[in-house]
Amino acid sequence: MTPTPPTTNSSTGASPDNGQFRVVRKRNRIPLSCGPCRHRKLKCNRGHPCDNCTKRGDTSSCVYASPSARKKPGIHHVPTGTPDDMQNRIDRLESLVLSLMTNGTQAAGPSAAHAAINSSRSNSLGTSISMPLDPNRDSIREVEGEDSDINDVAQDIGIMKIDGAKAFFVPDAHWYAILSDIAEVKNYFASHKEQYQEQFRKVEASKQDDASGSFLFKGPRLNNKTEILVTLPDKNAVDDLVKRYFQSYDPAVHIIHGPTFQGQYDRHWQNPNETPVTFLALLYGMMTLALQSYTRAGDEPPEYQGRSHDLSISFKRLTAQCIVLADITQPMPQLVEALILHIQAEHSSSNDAETGILLLVNLCTRLAMRMGYHRDSGPYPNVSPFTAEMRRRVWAFVRQADLLFSCQFGLPPTVRPDATDSDLPHNIFDDEFTEDMKLLPPSRPESEVTPASYMIAKARLISCFGQIVERIQSVTSPPAYEEIMKLDAQLREARTQIPPHLQMKPPSELATVAPNLIMQTYALELIYLKSQCMLHRKFIARGRDSPRYAYSRRTCIDASMEMLNHQATLYLESRDGGKLRSVKWSISSLTTHDFLLAAMIVCLDLYHTSESDRSVIKTSSSNPSSPLNGDVWTQDRREQMIIALQHCASI
Repeated sequence: MTPTPPTTNSSTGASPDNGQFRVVRKRNRIPLSCGPCRHRKLKCNRGHPCDNCTKRGDTSSCVYASPSARKKPGIHHVPTGTPDDMQNRIDRLESLVLSLMTNGTQAAGPSAAHAAINSSRSNSLGTSISMPLDPNRDSIREVEGEDSDINDVAQDIGIMKIDGAKAFFVPDAHWYAILSDIAEVKNYFASHKEQYQEQFRKVEASKQDDASGSFLFKGPRLNNKTEILVTLPDKNAVDDLVKRYFQSYDPAVHIIHGPTFQGQYDRHWQNPNETPVTFLALLYGMMTLALQSYTRAGDEPPEYQGRSHDLSISFKRLTAQCIVLADITQPMPQLVEALILHIQAEHSSSNDAETGILLLVNLCTRLAMRMGYHRDSGPYPNVSPFTAEMRRRVWAFVRQADLLFSCQFGLPPTVRPDATDSDLPHNIFDDEFTEDMKLLPPSRPESEVTPASYMIAKARLISCFGQIVERIQSVTSPPAYEEIMKLDAQLREARTQIPPHLQMKPPSELATVAPNLIMQTYALELIYLKSQCMLHRKFIARGRDSPRYAYSRRTCIDASMEMLNHQATLYLESRDGGKLRSVKWSISSLTTHDFLLAAMIVCLDLYHTSESDRSVIKTSSSNPSSPLNGDVWTQDRREQMIIALQHCASI
């Protein structure tokens, strides 16, 4: 597939004759015409609103570019995105999408926009940008048969946006790429601009309190080891926070061996000056997470009343300083573990998808691979059984974080499935193995609950999810439908291997189950359902026309509806008085992204089904002998989908 050369509003977008890429720089002058007139190539009288928008009854869309939106960012300038800047970016995004839809040429007015959007709708449900469509495509498809359907699906290329301030890419499996109706998004934004401005001010204000530069990439001020030791609270306070950490830590991050840590902790207080900086980073990370748990649960002890949030930010900054001071480029003991706790602290304190966290995860993944965590240590005689087991636990989390955070941003993960051979951790208790053991005890049955049970079950499901992501994101060799069905069977098999205590149960059977166990069950189920959505999403549109793909459409929509139902249940039970009130912190930006993906799939399938119905009715009225489309949802099913979307929007 030959990439489309970059285009701008001021260029024709034609590829150079020599086939090489060329850079077309934007002019810095501010457009004087309003957005709709620029889009329609009309002469604008620059009124407020202009005559053209008044005649068309589209005065709400008559918006002019703001001078501040054209400001050239300096080296230290971070674009914040004002409402006017957002309008201009939407204009540019629409132009870019339409130009890519029409094979890189500039869209020539509303007719081109209509044709391009219709082309994308006819290709795949979630595709915002597709390869150019051949006018003889239908006749070719009749000759090639069903194999051409796979080729059509494989041509989805996602969304890439590049302008002077930002650049990003999302593939067609990302929820953002499902929104192909850019014009409708722009019109909605124009009519709700004041509401957006108010929300924009609130979001910016909320970010001021935590703009402390705790990310490694924001250059925290480096302290020396002596200053860090002086900052450490007294032993009684640290004892309480460490105890709180072990009582409240996420079981997916079961990477610290309690008895071993206790010995290191005691030695630290005997001679603090001999304590490695990496252990101090680990200790500050544990205290940060402990303080965050107080803030989330609302059960702060008197000495931290009203202070736990601010203290957690300070300790998070100190964790980052310790990691940098230890020299993150060097493979050192406990460095990966400390970085994992820092990632967890950053993720827990953010409700949005943060690029900084993604970069931290990528850094942690590369560092772990540099230290060989991705290879199982069993065959290496110089690695003790204890060390090998703890490395398996660490790698299980690193693999999960790499895959989940990469998918949140619509990017390929760092780790390829065939690049690691690390075994799953053993299902044993921490007090069953020590550093000086020559042989690990046999793993307990997975039906037996241990602190490692959840990590093992999640790692097995993530392994299958990783294979799915690897295949569906392939650009050069997209999977055949037979391979899709094979992956579907593997995914269903992986689900059956989830231990009974972690398998999804009806709400009536959860009355006596601990809240943290319920949340673990939901987390595993959501990974399974998201895997189904991503595996079958490309074939939803084909499932409307061909019985061959009907299974994919039904499976994807059923999984999306199930996710939205789980969202409603989690929201209800996480409120005051709900059973999951104490563990509602588990619902993170990763989970929100999954719900958004499900909502986009259900919403657009309803839309395209409605469009298909109208087309069939129109055809039937002109040709009474034409059969009606039988592959549609029943009225009850459609109402359920609409209700689920309405509930999702209200949360």
